[in-house]
Amino acid sequence: MGKKEPIKEKTHLESITDKIGEIAVHYGFTVIKPPTVSNDDLSKSKQFKEFDHYGDVEEKVALTRWYMDARLDLESQPLAIHFKKPLPGSLLRKKATHEMYGFEIMGSNRCTSEALLIKCALAVLEEQGYEDIYIDINSIGDRESINKFERELNTYFRKNGNALPVKHRQEFKKNHYSILLRPTAETKEFLDNAPQPVASLSELGRIHFKEVLESIEAFDVAYKIKSNILSNKNYASYTIFEIRQSSKTEGEADELLAYGYRYNHLAKKLGGKREIPSIGVTIIVKKDPKLLKKVLVKNIKKPRFYLVQLGSTAKLKALNIVEMLRKLKIPVYHSITKDKITGQLNGAEYMKATHVLIMGQKEAIENSIVVRNVSNREQETIPLEELGEFLRNLDSGKK
Repeated sequence: MGKKEPIKEKTHLESITDKIGEIAVHYGFTVIKPPTVSNDDLSKSKQFKEFDHYGDVEEKVALTRWYMDARLDLESQPLAIHFKKPLPGSLLRKKATHEMYGFEIMGSNRCTSEALLIKCALAVLEEQGYEDIYIDINSIGDRESINKFERELNTYFRKNGNALPVKHRQEFKKNHYSILLRPTAETKEFLDNAPQPVASLSELGRIHFKEVLESIEAFDVAYKIKSNILSNKNYASYTIFEIRQSSKTEGEADELLAYGYRYNHLAKKLGGKREIPSIGVTIIVKKDPKLLKKVLVKNIKKPRFYLVQLGSTAKLKALNIVEMLRKLKIPVYHSITKDKITGQLNGAEYMKATHVLIMGQKEAIENSIVVRNVSNREQETIPLEELGEFLRNLDSGKK
């Protein structure tokens, strides 16, 4: 009888993180040692450089290649990962006074992926002490939507291009996204009546964007749809967003704190057999010794509780519950990106949760939640404002 092959440890897992990583773990992200951007990644990223608005195309290429090569599609989906940026070998550069963090969700088309990333980013920025923050957001939709928008934009240019100075007309012909991204006083008249990406969204694109906006409305943060936020049209799709802090100085630009976008089409562009629906956010924060303090991932308290949500209203409230419990230092597992109850309950069983927190439509309306004991099936309905104290008592053995 041959020797059994030793079980290989997942080499992408990281053992040490910091305060941001601790927040990431609370939101269900796995802290990883990110892949290195190879020379091949740099070479393949050149085809996308013309529309690389955020300067991180080679990192998206490296992450997608890593996902495909490591066959991470065989793991439980979606894959939610967190890491320090920039990636080794990346051309992306950070300021000496700032730290950069990446959060990615790979393997999910659902708008809850956007909601989870945005909520987690807001938690990180709040922890850092940022105030007066808001979200600029846009959607370019699916491939059908992008093609329709470009057709309408070209038609508009043929009819109204003479309103632009010569240099801008030439710039538009070379890259018609350039003047949309960087509007000036000279292009204002032309852009005021130009087609907007959201007006070209397909039915699927409109539904997706509507659900993303509904999620943000539940977060109690200001947002506005901004048509000149665009992602890389060669491989990106659907949502693009930026989180900024309002400037306290008149005439000074608002500070960019985070940006994120979907890149569903990149895998096939790199030769993959199928698309890998993915979205990522990059957070840029000022260095803070308290946030950089090392934390052993294995020492982060393991949750006893698993949050299950049923229905759209409950889903919108679920992330606020996760954040409330994080602030109370009560860890909780969740499957926000999953809709089916069976998948969520299987997750609770796999994670060996002692109690399941169930929020359905009724509980969402009544601002309550059902706490069910997994071992004996006993359950109680608890008002949300009393949930923290109730769970603390469970943890201390008082209940």
